[in-house]
Amino acid sequence: MLSTGRQAASAVHCCTSNKGNVMEKKWALTALIAVLIMAALLRIDAASLAASIQQVPLRLILLLIGLQIVSQLLVNAQWYRIANIADVRISFRDMLYVNCQGAVVDAITPGVKFGGEITRAVRLNKISGCGTEAAAAVVALQKIFSISALLAIQLFTVGHLFGMIPRLQAVHMQVLIFGVLLLFLLILAGVFFMAPQIMQYLQKREEPQHTWLRRVRSFVYTLAEHIYVIRGNKASIAAFTILSVAIWVLYPGKMYLIAMQFAPEISWAYIAAITFAAYMVAMLPIFPGGLGGFEATMAGLLVVVGFAASDAAVITIVFRFVTFWLVMLLSLLYCAIYRGRTFVRSG
Repeated sequence: MLSTGRQAASAVHCCTSNKGNVMEKKWALTALIAVLIMAALLRIDAASLAASIQQVPLRLILLLIGLQIVSQLLVNAQWYRIANIADVRISFRDMLYVNCQGAVVDAITPGVKFGGEITRAVRLNKISGCGTEAAAAVVALQKIFSISALLAIQLFTVGHLFGMIPRLQAVHMQVLIFGVLLLFLLILAGVFFMAPQIMQYLQKREEPQHTWLRRVRSFVYTLAEHIYVIRGNKASIAAFTILSVAIWVLYPGKMYLIAMQFAPEISWAYIAAITFAAYMVAMLPIFPGGLGGFEATMAGLLVVVGFAASDAAVITIVFRFVTFWLVMLLSLLYCAIYRGRTFVRSG
């Protein structure tokens, strides 16, 4: 009994120690981000920064907020339509709640948004009552359309980065970057167009013995099945593709509106290249929500194309506020209102 008690105490101590280590790492990461931001701000002349902020009129801020709200509603409309085609029954309001929860988790998890997508799948499964595989398939379908559109746009805009960054002017670097973008785009296209072959292959294979392999097989088959259904609806394919492109194009569009306040002659292509380059860096699993890497990339590239450091800082701050912090705050507000209404109805 004494030995068992010691083992239990040791296990509790180990668990507590692990939690303490995780918390220490989170605090250290937060402190590092704060130091990086402070170091960047200290390098900028305060008077120049204040003068630059005054160049951004309030009506532009309101316009940007309006455009961001439109962007979020378009994203939700895409999710809602994909879910309905996949026979996952959920209302637009409930889907918006699912997306808002995902957006909040995206903001606090590093990198490629796995946390947010898992949250969306879990909440979609719980609210709609669909199967786990069906919920995961809806998430995967939306990612296929969204990422494919981003990669296609990147193929047209990344060439402008080569003229901005000397290290990227080497032929082997250009071939590598174009090759990687094209490879991922072809993989996604292959998954989409090879759905019937994937289904046939899985049907011929024996059921895996391990539970997790059976779940993976079920998910892949469900995803291929939904893709096959969507492939039969050309109007939906066109709508999803156009919607994905429009959602992504709105981001450099908002960035361009801000940049024009400081350099009216700036090329939209350069702004698009800078915006998407910053988002690609933000996908690296380093900082929560891409904080630090996104801002440093965007501000740095703006300086490279001729913006003053203070102007680049203001453009980055305003853009990040509208597209990141505002989204998180509005998502938290909607989640609170949604839960409040649900609590009142259940009571």
